[in-house]
Amino acid sequence: MHIFIDESGTFASAPGKRNSVSAVGALIVPDHSMKGFEKLYGRLRTRLPKTKGEVKGKTLEERQIAELAGILRKVGAILEIVTIDMATHPEQAILKHKASQEEAITASLTSEHHPNAVHEVWRLRSELEAMSAQLYVQSVVMGELVYHSLNHAGVYFSLRTASELGEYHWVIDAKERRKTTPWEKWWQTVILPMLESKTFRTPFLSIKEGDYRWRERFRTTLSDYKRQFVSNPNNGEIFDLRPVMQEDFRFSPEPELGLEAVDIVTNAVRRAMSGNLSRAGWIELPKLMIHRKE
Repeated sequence: MHIFIDESGTFASAPGKRNSVSAVGALIVPDHSMKGFEKLYGRLRTRLPKTKGEVKGKTLEERQIAELAGILRKVGAILEIVTIDMATHPEQAILKHKASQEEAITASLTSEHHPNAVHEVWRLRSELEAMSAQLYVQSVVMGELVYHSLNHAGVYFSLRTASELGEYHWVIDAKERRKTTPWEKWWQTVILPMLESKTFRTPFLSIKEGDYRWRERFRTTLSDYKRQFVSNPNNGEIFDLRPVMQEDFRFSPEPELGLEAVDIVTNAVRRAMSGNLSRAGWIELPKLMIHRKE
């Protein structure tokens, strides 16, 4: 599967505002549908407005967004969205949350850890301590997005096209064109252990009717050290996230078709939640989402 990720909004605390929605979105396109998606969206793209050669969601009208949503549904794409209303989060509360995470990064270090590992973990903590509140919020929200994308797509494709569970291709919209930013390097480094820690507490879903043969190569046996952090080792499937997240993972500065598409739909969700997009622009978007009780 191909997973394109982009954000919309500032993620900056905005107390006193009626709303200040920020969002991150993942557009999951099945591998067998990529050529079809590129053909159909490429055809639509010739008719869309562009800024410096790139299609931006904020410049599109409702009918154009709806047309893209129709294409995405046709090729079997899934949209996963995580949003946060920064008007409800005072900066002091964010900084308190950030401080707790700073403590957590080094909390499990002991004298048994290799000195190089200890040094690296403390370096990551120092970089987090120097990080702005809004970049911290974005990192937390993106971590939630990756978890939910893997969790829901795993169940979805296990019942439809199980081969999609065999390979993961990640493309994230880069913040700068000429270099990888310090925040991107930090996030790419910490997302794996953060995601692993979350799955220890809340394992990914798996169902009896699902076909998980293509995911066999990711199965792993936890070390005794890691097993102590698992809430219930027999609940859910434990598999190695390293190849899932690192075999094909990149920040892209180029206006790729998948990144343009996820920018459009993520921006549309944010505009809709802020009351700046009419029904005609968002009505097709829920059809791309996996619905659940909550």
